[in-house]
This record gives sequence, C-alpha cells and structure tokens, in this order.
Amino acid sequence: MSSDRRSRHLSCDALRDHLDNRMPMLIPVEGDPPLYWHLEAGGLRPALRIPVPPGTKAPRLGTQGIRAVCVLDGGEQFLQVFIEQTKLLREFHIVCCEIADRVQQDGVAPVAAVQTTVMAWRKLLARGRQMSLEEEIGLFGELLTLIGLATARGWHAAVDAWQNPKCADHDFTVGPYDIEVKTVAGRARVHTIHGLTQLTPHADRPLWFVSHMVEESDAGRTVLGLIESIRSAIRAEAPGALDDFDARRLLVTAGGHAIPREHRWAPAGTTLAFPVDADFPRLTQGLLDALPESVTVRIVDIDYRIDVADLIPSIAPSPDGLDRTVDLGMLPPDVASGLSDPHDPKDGRR
Repeated sequence: MSSDRRSRHLSCDALRDHLDNRMPMLIPVEGDPPLYWHLEAGGLRPALRIPVPPGTKAPRLGTQGIRAVCVLDGGEQFLQVFIEQTKLLREFHIVCCEIADRVQQDGVAPVAAVQTTVMAWRKLLARGRQMSLEEEIGLFGELLTLIGLATARGWHAAVDAWQNPKCADHDFTVGPYDIEVKTVAGRARVHTIHGLTQLTPHADRPLWFVSHMVEESDAGRTVLGLIESIRSAIRAEAPGALDDFDARRLLVTAGGHAIPREHRWAPAGTTLAFPVDADFPRLTQGLLDALPESVTVRIVDIDYRIDVADLIPSIAPSPDGLDRTVDLGMLPPDVASGLSDPHDPKDGRR
C-alpha cells in the first residue's frame, strides 16, 4: 500500500455507492488499529468506527452535522463518528479520513483525534446552515439555566458545568448531578426527546430535567443579545471564565454561525425541575431490548414527545434552585441589537 494518505482510503464515490445499495456493511480501513466504515441498513447514518478502551466517553462535538457515540459490539467498545445529513457526505468523508490518519498513522488517541479534526472542519460542516426555531428556543433555554446556576454557584462553576466534556449526553454536569434542559414556546408544556439516551442518567450521578417556557416579547432578549449580556456579566464578575464561556458557546452555535437575532424571547410561566427517576415519563433501552433483533435492527431512530404539565416532582426542593424562573432584568442591558455580526472572542469589546 502506498504511503500516500489519500490513496489508502475508500473514495467518497465508492462510499456513496455502498450507501445507495442500502445494505448494512462493515468496511475495514487498512491500518493499525483496525478501523471500519459502518453502514446501517437503508443507507442511513454512515459512520467511522474506532476501537476504544472500555469506559471511554464519547466527546460532545458541538455541531449538528456530525456526532459521536460509544457503542458496544461483540464485547468490545467502539467510538462511532456518524452523520445524519447525507448532503454533507463529501465533507464528512474528508473529516473521517483525517481522523483515521491521525489515529492510525500519527498515533493520536481516538477521542483527541476526533475532537481536533472536527474542530478544524467545523465551519465547513456548518456552511450555509441557519439555526432552526426549535434550536434557537433550545439554546435560549440553556442560557436561562446557565444564568440560574450562576446565581446559585457563581459564573465560574456555571460555565464549567455547561457542555461539560465529562458528560456528552446531557446539557450540564453540576458537581454530583447532570441536567437536561428542554424549552418550548407556547402554552403547552410538551417537549421533544431525541433518542433513548437523552433521558438516561449516568450510573454514578442522578439526572434532573428542567422545563422552560418562553414567549416572544418586546421586553425579552434575542439569543445574540442574551449571549452578549451574559458576556458582560461574566466580564464584570468573573473575567477568568470569559474564554471558557466563549469556547462552550461555540459548541452549541456551530462555530458562531448565524446566532439568531430576530426573535426576542422572555420566560413565560414557571420553570419546572424534575428528577429523572422511575416516575418520570420516558422511553428506555429496555423497551427495545425486549423486542426481537429482527425488529430492532429496522428501528433507525427514535424521537418522542412528553407532556410534563401538572407533573409533580418526587423530590423537593430541586438542587441549586433549578426551578427558579430567571429575571432577565438582573443582566446588563441588551447591547447586541445594533451589532452587524456575531462577536469574535478576541475582539475589542473584551
């Protein structure tokens, strides 16, 4: 095999042909350790599969185009990097080839190789992409929870908890517990849950579910305005946390791409917080495990909706006042309305 990195890889056109066949496949990538292209039935979710030590945590990649999970197969653990938007297949193929080169030829640890490569290609993967209204509202809710945690624990601890690399499955890791945040605009407190792991607690710490309701209001903030107000507060109260906040904000806005500034949102109704325990409405992996493999192999993805209105928490009070409704008036004024472009962390407004 030639030492040319490009020549040893399955071409993107060949990968697309295999996807078009819609058959499950495992295609080896020549090298050491052994890596594989993993193709699901139906030509969906092409993935690069990398062997990793037991207990490895998948990194949170912070882009809607590409994701990573850890899976078990035949008693072995693998880090699986995949994409759900096949329109980005060519970009994804380049990213995966670079990941494979870093792991097999440069000896870089798999998690570090994935994080480094995806960060370098983030802008390409996010090109032309606008944040959906659901994503915009979801980010606004995460920022509300961040503000609430800062009230209870200070900005350093709150920022460290947000998008914490120790927990790739949930939005916050606060000391001994995790938080999953869901936000809805309107009068119905019905939230969409993506997959079977989003409401699965880790074995070593409990999970809390935070439900926000928001509404459009002239007295509210745009997402861009709220980010700028938070930066102003951090700059004044905990300047050492500002770079960390900017880095984590980049994880959820695809490299600063198109931060919404059209809608002004404000909290509406009461913020609720629930422990995700046996009484909480959710679907679990156990439901699939009870089905025949011939059935589960055809279930490609699971999204479902839960109604938490009038649900009574089994534990009260919630830790750190998670059910406290945030008063946006406590933040510095919204200075972002006149900005022509999202901020650069190194700009003069620091």
